[in-house]
Amino acid sequence: MSVFARTADAGYVYDPKWEQETARLLANQAIWDRGTIERLDRLGVTDGWTCLEIGAGCGSIARRLVELTGSGGRVMATDLVTERLEWLRAHGVEVRRHDVTADELPDRAFDLIHARMVMQHLPDRETVVTRLRNALRPGGWLYLEDTDPSPAFRAAAEDPALAVVVPAGYQVMREAGFDDRGGQADVEVMLQCGLEDVSADGRVELVQGGSTQSRNYVLWLDYLGPRIRARGLADDDLIRAAREWLGDPSHRWLSQVMISAFGRRPLDSASTGGQVIAGERRAIAEGG
Repeated sequence: MSVFARTADAGYVYDPKWEQETARLLANQAIWDRGTIERLDRLGVTDGWTCLEIGAGCGSIARRLVELTGSGGRVMATDLVTERLEWLRAHGVEVRRHDVTADELPDRAFDLIHARMVMQHLPDRETVVTRLRNALRPGGWLYLEDTDPSPAFRAAAEDPALAVVVPAGYQVMREAGFDDRGGQADVEVMLQCGLEDVSADGRVELVQGGSTQSRNYVLWLDYLGPRIRARGLADDDLIRAAREWLGDPSHRWLSQVMISAFGRRPLDSASTGGQVIAGERRAIAEGG
């Protein structure tokens, strides 16, 4: 059972135009990019693939996809705000403003579609996954990553300020539409939408205070702090104490669980060329 329940009020937690959003996204990359790239390599992304990165943030994964797909490949990076992605154009990436909840995608166009920490912020995940499935070529992969916050901020010694502030922060996130089931929900929706060879795995990072990775959590608190305070869930002293604890290099804590979910659009009789056969792709997704 989920630690936090989903509310009916849907939206997006973070303002993409917040003055610290670029810094938050870069710190987020520092936590999660290594594992994402390892799984892209395991999946077998290679020369000639056509790839779509949804909610591309600052563009690090789109840049890696360019390297993997080579001169014969094609990479498109989309987001609601694209200024942070403009640098990718010099590397051959197609950059587009795109709302995955409303804007259409070309049918049967991509060998891979990847989105990290996007789906759990969307109100109608099944509709979006159906749209993404239809944009895959037969045999193409949908790779979704979302977090379960159950172990987040767990440390060897509990901090009394964090014990109040962290649940308050996630309450604010739930009220904005955040779905804490993360990749578990992605797996269920992939199956409901008819994807095959569906599998998933999870990873957790140990974060040290004062590090680049820890900056993500400090900025999480900086963004949510005024909202926590406005709801009367914690006062300034508690929020300040929690922030100081996160900045102390002597402290370490667990990240969220990042759940990576994979599913493949079924092959059909018209499919030819370029695609690895189903058994081989299943073995790649499962790490075999």
